[in-house]
Amino acid sequence: MNSDEDKRRFNIMLVESILEGLDFGEIVLRFLELNFNLDRKQITDNPELFARNLEKTLGPWMAKIFEENILQILYRKIGIDYMEVKELTFSEAVKKAFKKYSKQL
Repeated sequence: MNSDEDKRRFNIMLVESILEGLDFGEIVLRFLELNFNLDRKQITDNPELFARNLEKTLGPWMAKIFEENILQILYRKIGIDYMEVKELTFSEAVKKAFKKYSKQL
């Protein structure tokens, strides 16, 4: 499965979740794009880069809070229970969400 179109649609939901989950989400995302060579169209492919640079920008405590909020929104959008990934890193949770999303299609 995991077609390019599936990945593109999932990435759109992920970016929407980031924008909804972060206060000033568009500003934070644009800052990461400009300062850390982050491409919002590629976050699904490299969630580690997003998480690492969010932490550099906001600090580990704030980044963790926002990551959790982003994941809750993303999991709600794709209809998956967030509690099953609560203990995973942001990157692991995004990858697991994409696998489950791909299986639903």
